[in-house]
Amino acid sequence: MGDNRGLRTQIITSDEIRAWCNESRLPGDRPELSDVAAVLIASGFLTPGGRAIVVRRVSTGLALPTLPGGFGELRRLQRAVAQTEHQLANPVMPSVVAAMMRNRLNGLVRRRDEARKMIVTGKGVFAGGTRAIRRERRENVYLEIEERERLFGGLACTPTPNVNTPGYMRRAGSAAIDRLAGVVGQVAARSGYPQAGQWAGQILMPDRGDTATPGGTPGSATFVDGYETLLFLAGHFYDRIIGNPAWRSDHFEIQRTQVNLHAELAEIAADVIALRAVRLDLDRAKANGGFDRSFAEHIDRREATLRPVWTELIDRVQALGEVAAVVESAAVELRVLTEYNRASTIDDRIDELIARSGDREISVDNAKRLTEQVRSGEEQLRIYRDVLQGNIARISPAAGRELPARYEPN
Repeated sequence: MGDNRGLRTQIITSDEIRAWCNESRLPGDRPELSDVAAVLIASGFLTPGGRAIVVRRVSTGLALPTLPGGFGELRRLQRAVAQTEHQLANPVMPSVVAAMMRNRLNGLVRRRDEARKMIVTGKGVFAGGTRAIRRERRENVYLEIEERERLFGGLACTPTPNVNTPGYMRRAGSAAIDRLAGVVGQVAARSGYPQAGQWAGQILMPDRGDTATPGGTPGSATFVDGYETLLFLAGHFYDRIIGNPAWRSDHFEIQRTQVNLHAELAEIAADVIALRAVRLDLDRAKANGGFDRSFAEHIDRREATLRPVWTELIDRVQALGEVAAVVESAAVELRVLTEYNRASTIDDRIDELIARSGDREISVDNAKRLTEQVRSGEEQLRIYRDVLQGNIARISPAAGRELPARYEPN
């Protein structure tokens, strides 16, 4: 049997994933999620029926909402809106600065509304005519308007690296922010209120010399919390698997029928989102009623019961990562086999080797070596298929677990 030790060096362990989630940071620069992965993760905010429709549309290749700049840009836009609204809530903000900030906020909100229209009511994605809507409803692939609104809300929370950085508004539109700060400074100078200009500089252009990622660690991807980190990892592994030609090859046809990766990502997202909602409710309940010792102990016990759920989710994402590593290793073997078979069949190559060689004994050795290499590659692919068999079984939980929408004290 072939040696698959090289495969193990690429596999990420559950302990590594847990540590990354605790730090809300992943090592290295990470590409943003694909549109499909973002939509599947956002479907975790939908009802089970709406989520199933999204998965069915992905599985059958039907159209999905897209944005020109990607859903990561929508997340950054939503972050800028929230950041500006938070700054405007400051009651001591100078009126000159507040007026400029409100203009900036209005522009951001207009852009967000345009993105919402493209996702919720955009043409060319969901059926628009009466007959087309009826047909999609019969086929159970029509996503109702209220579910699309939830989907937009979920897409506005797309896990995106380094979105929660200081001074995002400057990085999102440096020239526009510079002009805005300059206008505020001129008005402040004419009005004899230089503090307004200083305020604008602090709000609009913080960290002017900061070129590193948050936390002072260059070359890393940071997230809001561990839940978003885990969601991003799940989507990242999904993209690596789906985008790999080896996964779509005939060698893994059986494995593709054994697991629906689209559904797995959507269900992982739904469980992570539900778990986060329950944990937030527990924290809020403890903060409000923690003065009662018995109530606080009850909250602690309920929180302890959720820890196995978190561990299970980490293990499911780790299994998804292991599938990605196996598929990528198999892709190397497939490229080797493709190279061997590109010009002609194996028999033709053996005949060509024999014909070119003046020493028959050496030619036979070369032919045998070539055949052994091909057989080794095929044997390695069989090993990868066996490994995938076990990893796929670990992605889905053994028993269905449904988390409550929110915490309700007994």
